[in-house]
Amino acid sequence: MAPLRTIGRSLLAALLLAQVEGKPVATSFSAAVNAASLPVPIAPTAVIPTPLEGSCRYHPGGGTCPEHAPCCLNGYCSDDPRYCSTGCEPKNSWKESSCFPQAYCSNIHEDFGQPRIASSKTFNGNPYQFDFTTDYNTEGVNVQDSKLKISMKLDRIPNSYGRPQGLGSVVSTTRFIQYGKVKARIKTGSNSPGVVSAFIIRNEDPGDEIDFEVVGRDPTEAQTNFYYRTPPDMATDLIDYSNTGKQSLSTNTALDFHDYEIEWMPEYILWKVDDKVIRHVFRNETKDDVGIDPATGQTRKRYPSSPARIQFGIWDGGQGSEGTAAWAGTPTDWSKLDQHYEIQVDYVDIQCYYLGNETQTWPPAGHGPTKIHDGPYFTPGLDNRHGHDVGNSFYNEQENGVHPYVPFYRNPKLMIPIGCLMGLALVVVGTIEVVRRRRVSKVRWS
Repeated sequence: MAPLRTIGRSLLAALLLAQVEGKPVATSFSAAVNAASLPVPIAPTAVIPTPLEGSCRYHPGGGTCPEHAPCCLNGYCSDDPRYCSTGCEPKNSWKESSCFPQAYCSNIHEDFGQPRIASSKTFNGNPYQFDFTTDYNTEGVNVQDSKLKISMKLDRIPNSYGRPQGLGSVVSTTRFIQYGKVKARIKTGSNSPGVVSAFIIRNEDPGDEIDFEVVGRDPTEAQTNFYYRTPPDMATDLIDYSNTGKQSLSTNTALDFHDYEIEWMPEYILWKVDDKVIRHVFRNETKDDVGIDPATGQTRKRYPSSPARIQFGIWDGGQGSEGTAAWAGTPTDWSKLDQHYEIQVDYVDIQCYYLGNETQTWPPAGHGPTKIHDGPYFTPGLDNRHGHDVGNSFYNEQENGVHPYVPFYRNPKLMIPIGCLMGLALVVVGTIEVVRRRRVSKVRWS
């Protein structure tokens, strides 16, 4: 496989584009999709600095989040359950237990007849209510004819290279899998150079990933890859891109559905297409890492082993950096105004190696905000993901009309009344000045 490791949690949030100019690079999937929507140019080798532990980046008071807005996400503090869910930063929150724990794997066969999918903007963090979230570009995801359809259309904003680029979408599971089998029947959307269709297992921290990708440069070829501890903000020159595999399938994957399967076990990974193994990797044959694995007492291996979410998505690699475009094919065809590309998932079957607790209440005792309420919340950095701090709801509005950690002039509900008060003040000041000058004038002529 080649590129996919650029951001974009969100998002999200404060997201990184990390691509290598002039040669094919591998990029993380969530990163790449989100990077396509970033309106602000970021140098290809730029790295967004990781905030120091014990400090939520944009918390004006400094340090960790306060108790009444305990969860840190994307550098912002809130008591919104979404902030306490996936991506919550335990060491930068009020307490590490302020963040919800990872929801562990549950066996599921989803045929998308009536799927439980939540937007990342509405997901309350409860994996017992929703099985999937739409993480980027919710408008690009829909379910039709019992198929999950994830589309990419031309973005209104040129990318950081000044080129028109598609705005991709991502759907993720709400639960984390640590070893097991994931099988999905997929029709790729890679019917133009540059279009990348992806089925991956990935986490942002520490950054382990196993993936299937098909690029529009050759939709008859499956690209497989795995990464070990490569978080989105990792410098590209530190990422190991040597674990790529390319396998010819002798069929155009964009024309029909095929079964793709990742069998991830503690000692090996198998990639399968239509029940045929096309690649295998054994843990004991991977490179050595620094330190000892406490589970085995042996030298740690550079083998993905941490819990991760399953993701499906599509993104535009043909309009990016020179290396990414060469890997994905270029240029991506955006000649038609209504042009769009779509990856379809007929079903996904997840068989867990370790199972979660299906009867557990959520959040588990001792986790999440100490005070649960129905809102409204203030959610900076989440309701608007393009770098603006203005949310559309407020924390404990009944008790605290102004969120104590957001400057008043960024509070939308205060902008109009404050503007009126400032206008009135100007009128009063102006009137006083006029009266003063008239008095001065009378004194001079008397």
